[in-house]
Amino acid sequence: MKMAIFLSESKLFRRSFPKGKVQCSTTISEAAPCSGASSRPKSTQARDSEEKTAVGDSSSSDLLQNSSSPSSELGEARLDDSAVIAPCDYIRMLPSKNVRSKVIQACNLWFKLPEHLTTVIDDIISDLHNASLILDDIQDDSLLRRGSPATHCVFGNAQAINSATFMIMNTCWKLQRLQHSDTLAMDALLKGTIDLFVGQSWDLKWKFHLRCPSAEEYMAMVDGKTGAMLKMLVHLMHGMSDQRQDDSIIALFDRFVVLLGRFYQLRDDYQNLQDDTYSEKKGFCEDLDEGKFSYPIIACCDSDPTARDIILGIFREKRNPAVGALSRNTKIYMLSLIERSGAFEASWDLLQSLSKDTSEALSALEEATGQSNPALRAMIKMLIDTVQQPKRR
Repeated sequence: MKMAIFLSESKLFRRSFPKGKVQCSTTISEAAPCSGASSRPKSTQARDSEEKTAVGDSSSSDLLQNSSSPSSELGEARLDDSAVIAPCDYIRMLPSKNVRSKVIQACNLWFKLPEHLTTVIDDIISDLHNASLILDDIQDDSLLRRGSPATHCVFGNAQAINSATFMIMNTCWKLQRLQHSDTLAMDALLKGTIDLFVGQSWDLKWKFHLRCPSAEEYMAMVDGKTGAMLKMLVHLMHGMSDQRQDDSIIALFDRFVVLLGRFYQLRDDYQNLQDDTYSEKKGFCEDLDEGKFSYPIIACCDSDPTARDIILGIFREKRNPAVGALSRNTKIYMLSLIERSGAFEASWDLLQSLSKDTSEALSALEEATGQSNPALRAMIKMLIDTVQQPKRR
């Protein structure tokens, strides 16, 4: 998107005076006021006025060049999109597991899209995901993203927000340009984006009001964020594919990706508090710094009222500027509360259950389409195999 600043041409204006007084014609660049005490004959002034008017009518560009106004000395400047693109390029270059890209490639076994269309869908989903990460890091006051400074820590909050908004709007433009896209695809993009914002709104509301949600509310929120992105992916592919699937099969797709989204998000919550590699990339137990109600925190608060009061108290005091960031010892103490409540074991058990449910949903999809999908099965196995049982601290 190019922006240009153009100088408008200088114009002549005429000031009229009451009858009997001298009239004069002047350009905008002339600073001296018109006076009736002029020593020049009136006929000469009139002649000058006519000549100036003629010049303005015949060649405005000449007037611009010859005017003594400071504005006439300005040249033409064109602004490119490098400023808005820089934060986008920054977050794109950070290391990523590319799970969504792998899901697109694996699901194309059924939709059979040409490579240029899967590339566009991958770009759209990646840009939406990265835009959501930029905004999420600002909203959570996160300093790190994938082991590097968060985007807003490099470019500032205002520029980061502007670029994230640009990325979201740019996805609509990319989709609109495609000849293969139809209303189904655009509906999927717009509806999915709305769901993302609604899901995030509940996450933010719970944190702001220090209200621990129920496990059911939490899963509904996850369905509106991680699950919505995966559903959007599937419906974009369906909207662009010549291999249209029955509604019953699309319903099976929806069930599979919603369960996959729940499994993936719960795994992320669990690993954030249990996996040392997460500490290297995002900081030690970053979810506690954010005051986030992740699943282990919810399970702890639900099973142990005393631990709940302590955790909410710590989250509340963390907002006090005098308190500052949580110390490592405070976070270790919070981890001990979660461990004693049995929340880590409950999270582990739920992960195993969700892994099984996701695999069964994939089996139902494979049976309905008549095609097995080894790539998706391998991805699910990799995700669950890399999760370790709860640590004893």
